[in-house]
Amino acid sequence: MKRLIPFLLFTALLPLMSACSDDDGSSPVPVPETARALYILNEGTFQRANASLSMYLTDSSQVFHDVFSSAAGRPLGDVGNSLTAHDGKLWIVVNNSHRIEVMDMTTREAVTSIACPDGASPRHIVFGPDGNGYVSNLYRNSVSVLDPATGSFTAEIPVGSNPDGMAISRGHLYVANSGFGADNTVSVIDLATNTVVHTLAVGDYPATILPMNDDAVAVLCTGAYNDFNDPMDDTPGRLFILDTQQRAVVDSLEIGGHPSRLARDNSGHLYTLNGGVTRIHLASKTVTADFIPGFFYGLCVDTEDQRIYVSNPVDYVQAGTVEYYSLAGSKFGSIDAGVVPGAMLLQP
Repeated sequence: MKRLIPFLLFTALLPLMSACSDDDGSSPVPVPETARALYILNEGTFQRANASLSMYLTDSSQVFHDVFSSAAGRPLGDVGNSLTAHDGKLWIVVNNSHRIEVMDMTTREAVTSIACPDGASPRHIVFGPDGNGYVSNLYRNSVSVLDPATGSFTAEIPVGSNPDGMAISRGHLYVANSGFGADNTVSVIDLATNTVVHTLAVGDYPATILPMNDDAVAVLCTGAYNDFNDPMDDTPGRLFILDTQQRAVVDSLEIGGHPSRLARDNSGHLYTLNGGVTRIHLASKTVTADFIPGFFYGLCVDTEDQRIYVSNPVDYVQAGTVEYYSLAGSKFGSIDAGVVPGAMLLQP
């Protein structure tokens, strides 16, 4: 029996909350238009269509819930997977609803809703230098090309098995082919032709790709689980560095366990989740497990305010929280969130 990393979590319906977290039953507080914000995407319950968007204002510590549904007048959808900022808008990929919802990041108003191809199960969207969007389709083994001006898809590019995370560098799109642990490749797409020009071998279950600089991206490989009854045959998590000039693997590092998520600071450290937070110093290849002990689900590093945000799903049934720490690992506080808080994004 094969064991797969679950990415759709069964949780309970969270009552709608439209005011800030210390609401006492009074009228909802209008969300300020210009404040810097941390957006928190709460996955919600699979097939309950109760994903939600929370927003934390970093200067005032106010928290607002159901920001999208309050603006759009309808639910966000089924399983919120990822957030991307582009052209002053927040692009919200709603996996099991096969949709991308778009919200203005200044006015907090809903802009448009884009239906993805049938059975796509979209995971992420990134934008190229020409403004086109690229969406990884988990179950179609492809990447769709989106014209954001019209909301229409103009092409579909076959890649490897169950594509997940993506990054763009030097006119090429790097796509992690997760295969739910059965694939170990990254497809490299030339954006000028929308064709795969390279397929790079990395570790088992590549899931996340993070741009490092103009010449490199990092690929986090979760590792395969293999036989459920024999954890000793698992393959360990690894980190790979790809040179985007050569379009080749130039370095790798074993992390161990089965890490997920990936973020970086401005001091040469990467952060991933392996239960707690693991910190990696790239220059020395030093891996510090349990740099922040605990069990976390989402991760975001704020290089401006020097904070590490991690989400705590609690029991995947009740509303979760987001905790925030200094870059030295000291806890500052906690933020109320929705059911299964996962992806987070800081307003640019």
